[in-house]
Amino acid sequence: MAITADEARTVAFPDSGFGRRGYAKREVDALLDRITATLSDQDDLTAAEVHHIQFGRPPIGRRGYDEKSVDEFLDAVEDTLLARTGAAGAHHVPSARTESPTVTDVPTADIPVVHLPPADQTPERSRDG
Repeated sequence: MAITADEARTVAFPDSGFGRRGYAKREVDALLDRITATLSDQDDLTAAEVHHIQFGRPPIGRRGYDEKSVDEFLDAVEDTLLARTGAAGAHHVPSARTESPTVTDVPTADIPVVHLPPADQTPERSRDG
């Protein structure tokens, strides 16, 4: 599905779910401005730039945009930008957003546990080395 400049200008993302911070709205909105400008031939944003964009999180206590909704839209933008350059069939941008696990998908059993001695039992370091 090709994305138009009007669609990029008027897209509305839902807020992230309860307990999730989502993507920082200001950063997503700034990218949407660039996408709109690029689709209006006023900027030169590439599919690779869209693919590799990383958004920060909103301040604690605030909710950002729903990550899945933003990611799905950006996948469509990537496809549109690739088609505009004529590289849609010749070049495949890896779909990391759909194939990479999210932080919450990592099983805790796979995270190594580091056991540190209590603070009162740590050896003192000398200034000599």
